[in-house]
Amino acid sequence: MNPRHISKVPDERKAIAPYNFVELPEDVVKVALDSLPQENRYYQNRYTGRIECTLTTESPLYIRCGLTKEEFNCNTETKNLPDFFYTNPLEKPTKPVIPGSSLRGMLRNLVEIVSFSKIDQVSDNQHLFFRAVAASSNKDSLGKEYKQYISPKNIEAGYLSQDNEGWYIQPAKVIENETFAWVREKEINLTNIKKFNDGGYHPQYISISYETVDRDINDRAKRLFVLNVDLANIYKAKGVLVTSGNMKQGSESSPRRNHCVVFEKNTTSAKLRIDDKAIEHYRNALTDFQKLPPFDKNWGMLNENCSVVFYYPPQTGNKVGFFGQSPNFRIPYSPEGNGQATTVVDFIPSYLNNRNNSSIIDLADAIFGWVKEDKNLPQNLRQRGSRVYITDAKYKFDKNGIWYKGNPDDTLIPQILSEPKPTCFQHYLVQPNDTKADQSKIKHYASQPKLETVIRGHKLYWHKGIKSVIQHPEGNNVSETQITKIKPINREVTFKFSIYFENFTDIELGTILWILDISQSDKYRLKLGMGKPLGMGAVKIESQLYLSDRTFRYSKLFDSNEWSIKENNELNQRYTTDFVRVFEEYILDNVNIEDYPQGKKRVELNNISSLPRIEMLLAMLTWDTSLNIDQNTRYMEIERDVNKFYIGRCKPRDKTINEYQERPVLPTPLQVMGWDDNRRINNPPLSPSNSGSPTNAPKPKLKGHDVSKPIQKNKQSQEKSKGDSEGGNNAAWARPQKPKK
Repeated sequence: MNPRHISKVPDERKAIAPYNFVELPEDVVKVALDSLPQENRYYQNRYTGRIECTLTTESPLYIRCGLTKEEFNCNTETKNLPDFFYTNPLEKPTKPVIPGSSLRGMLRNLVEIVSFSKIDQVSDNQHLFFRAVAASSNKDSLGKEYKQYISPKNIEAGYLSQDNEGWYIQPAKVIENETFAWVREKEINLTNIKKFNDGGYHPQYISISYETVDRDINDRAKRLFVLNVDLANIYKAKGVLVTSGNMKQGSESSPRRNHCVVFEKNTTSAKLRIDDKAIEHYRNALTDFQKLPPFDKNWGMLNENCSVVFYYPPQTGNKVGFFGQSPNFRIPYSPEGNGQATTVVDFIPSYLNNRNNSSIIDLADAIFGWVKEDKNLPQNLRQRGSRVYITDAKYKFDKNGIWYKGNPDDTLIPQILSEPKPTCFQHYLVQPNDTKADQSKIKHYASQPKLETVIRGHKLYWHKGIKSVIQHPEGNNVSETQITKIKPINREVTFKFSIYFENFTDIELGTILWILDISQSDKYRLKLGMGKPLGMGAVKIESQLYLSDRTFRYSKLFDSNEWSIKENNELNQRYTTDFVRVFEEYILDNVNIEDYPQGKKRVELNNISSLPRIEMLLAMLTWDTSLNIDQNTRYMEIERDVNKFYIGRCKPRDKTINEYQERPVLPTPLQVMGWDDNRRINNPPLSPSNSGSPTNAPKPKLKGHDVSKPIQKNKQSQEKSKGDSEGGNNAAWARPQKPKK
């Protein structure tokens, strides 16, 4: 069983955010590859047709336009293009368009969740590094992990070099069991050392001489200090002075009182090779500071301008995994302790990871198609086309004008939103019940993946009603490098689009219809476009199902002197619920019993809305204007005014508080909404005899296709999916009965 998030975070430890997560399923609901239909024919026991959709914006919506060829050639930044998406330049002010790709992405994400499918498209490019090097090892679980490697007694210094085998370290000489010592500013003549305009030191490596070293018994850490340092070559002892730059703490910069002196090179010591993977991960995670001179923008400190290096000596072999430009260098989250940085993908269970389980097909794959990266797979598993095509949504009418600002030429500067920060592990990783959300016990990216923690799940954003605050309070006074300009459309603007599908089973069609049924309910709204953390992009979608009789469609070629293109489309809204019912029964029959509510058996469950994961989804989609935005769904702040509602504890004289300081833990959507949490947490699985679930019993064979009477597609009339990759699904499950005419 996966680690599961704490069911109730104590009030004093609760974090808030405009987002939350639908937790991971215990297993994937799989689809048999041989049950998918061939792509050159229609089947009588499957469904083809369309769903006509009417989309109404419930909060301001913004989807940025693309670059023109001229703008692309001029390297125009997209943030400088405020226009809403359009397809006809002449109709740009009057007919905005919602691209089908955006609608498809929204729908695909929701299908993954409700069908208990794998997680698709998770990047492993970002390697994760410790960010809080000064965290207390007594109060903070991250501090404990960091100090395991980075402490004065563990760190050594040496000289950085490169040969035809790669980068290596030549250790420095050892004096009083140390390879480097500290030096106080008063011991150095600093006149030749460059400074920033604000007085902070440039990172520099300067050859010096010094008189002697001595351990300071009055120093808290009893560190070794160099005495009488001179930039001239007047003393016998030699070394390199390292000034590594100011350390930023919040908005303040703390002055440097001490610098480091690395002792002379020990030419008799063996070379220590730097692990190639550790170098790759170090380069991947370079900060802006590490790209400035004397560092290299692509290689950081791995260049000829940086002569010395600090490192954690290898415990076995001669490969160094942890290294940096100062004694308190950033180190990767490395659960194996080898210096190789972990990624978010490492914290996804293998059965949910598309890369690790590329041979498993699920409902999302079957409907939307797939392209697998594994070139060793057989051809029929490498790729498959989609069987659903979504058109662009075209503007139809509005109630209060199209544009949020009134005039199609008027732009606004939204509140500044940064990229997602998965390094905020107290939000993005599961914190099990046994941590009690205690700062000293919470799990992080150096915890054992899958055994101690996993990612929280699918990330969604809370709705904020019709009065969400979008515009930046300082408007045009904000730095140009931080802002963007947009032209959002107003609420209560209506669009129409179509969803075309081919050869769907009852369950596949029921999957799509379940989502659309939710989206037209007064209780829920879907999310689309940019600015979701600000409450933008809430949409309502009303739909009508039309099924096409393929036999009738291809029964004749001509109609008088014209092509016969008439289709016997029948409005089928009356029995849409039958498709939804079949889908829900299939999911309930095939999910892992650990995804059932606590104490419930299969026979007691009538719909998937009673499953805790789906309850989390419905919580995130809830269109509830009573949710207190400031206390539940805003971003926390590093400098929060204590006169407002804030998270954490502050001192009596503080004017601001860093709400992230104590690493508060983000609760589940159920706790935020005040709903009961009926998940099975850390309980042994029930046996098949008392669970009421067929999950552990042999699964019945699915009904096969009637391929003896396929309806061949006429090449001239094949309905291609217009640039969409086309794909498939499970076998032909029992189809609902059509009402008698």
